[in-house]
Amino acid sequence: MKKFLLFFLPLLILLFVIILGFLFQEVKSQKTILKAKEKENIEILRRVANDDIESVVSDLFFLSVNPLLHQMLDNNNSVVLNKVKDDFRTFCSNSKLFDQIRFLDEKGMEQIRINFNENQSIIVPDDKLQNKGKRYYFADTFALKPGRIFMSPFDLNIEHGRIEQPLKPMIRFGTPIVDLNGRKRGIVLLNYLGRNLINNLNQALPDSKDSFALLNSNGYWLKGPIAEDEWGFMYDNRKDRSLAKQFPEIWKKISIQNDGQFTINHDIYTFATVYLLNRGMLSSTGSGTAFKPSSSVLSGKNSHWKIVSVITKEQLKAQKRAILLGWLPYLAVFFLGTVLLSLVLSFAAKQRELAMKERLKREKFQGVLEMTGAVCHEINQPLAAISGYSELLLLDTPENKQEYKSIKAIFDQSQRVGMITKKLMTITQYKTKDYLKGKIIDIDAASDENNTDID
Repeated sequence: MKKFLLFFLPLLILLFVIILGFLFQEVKSQKTILKAKEKENIEILRRVANDDIESVVSDLFFLSVNPLLHQMLDNNNSVVLNKVKDDFRTFCSNSKLFDQIRFLDEKGMEQIRINFNENQSIIVPDDKLQNKGKRYYFADTFALKPGRIFMSPFDLNIEHGRIEQPLKPMIRFGTPIVDLNGRKRGIVLLNYLGRNLINNLNQALPDSKDSFALLNSNGYWLKGPIAEDEWGFMYDNRKDRSLAKQFPEIWKKISIQNDGQFTINHDIYTFATVYLLNRGMLSSTGSGTAFKPSSSVLSGKNSHWKIVSVITKEQLKAQKRAILLGWLPYLAVFFLGTVLLSLVLSFAAKQRELAMKERLKREKFQGVLEMTGAVCHEINQPLAAISGYSELLLLDTPENKQEYKSIKAIFDQSQRVGMITKKLMTITQYKTKDYLKGKIIDIDAASDENNTDID
């Protein structure tokens, strides 16, 4: 176990450091990809918004140059008027983009009004037509030069002095109409259903439709994360519900640049600007009150929207968790591999240690053999002399003499020493026994005369 831990713990720490490095790079790489994807998504939304506006402008021009419309202005013929109404109704039915298509005379009185309700285009009877001369969009459009286009702010439709329910987001596009003498005779006005624009933005990014917001140039939400905060500029009790007022630091970064990406409080914000007015187009500040005129006319870069997306820190944490969960099978494999490798290495180390001990034992044994060989060689010659001379003395000495016993003892001990040297010469094992405070070679146990196996 000690050897296993000796290998396992360093390998585990090394594996942890390596995997931590890989995970860090993976998280960083995925975050970079996510940020790049968010920029791409915002650019897609910007193009969708611009395409929608250009499409509506194209429709407005198409209707404004209708020959029957100008013929109606010149001869005030009711038959021609009805034909124009039919043309407008057919166009409205086919496009399905407009809540209303209208022609208003120079006093703001509706002469033609097509309503689009429940997927049907209806010509409004003459007795239901209204005067819109006091509405800001009529005044701002009629004040334009011929050929110019007015685009209202993106706001909520107002009917009979009140915000229409259910809410109907609206953008009005208008252009002056002149007769053959060049005199202004009214305007053609399209009420573009803003819900179409929101839907187009959502459909462009169905997986991210809840992660982006559309704001006007003052920082109010036209589409936001909380429905109750939208259209704050239209309600007296919601004037403070805007990104500009609730999150001034974020709005400051967004409002001073055309596009960009930044991080605040670990949330990643990506934004782009949709410039609404092309050449020949004007807008105005509009009015949230039914009969209040615009405070000023807007042109060029003064009229724009901001598309903003946010990747929250919670989303980033969720991405990190997903990456970690994706790595779990590999982590398990790496962990098991580390355990197996540690077991193999610890077993190999143990075997090496045993082999080392065996080699040392054999080296010691070889030293014993060499030493005993040398000792036996040196002892055998004087021993042979002692044995021979003592044997001759025994032959020459009577057994009843005192000297005989001494000589016999010398002879017997020389024989014993001979037996010992014989055993030393036949040692085949390294065997020891305790002796005093240490160990000595156990000659009897190590000799081949008593054992035939090698330990």
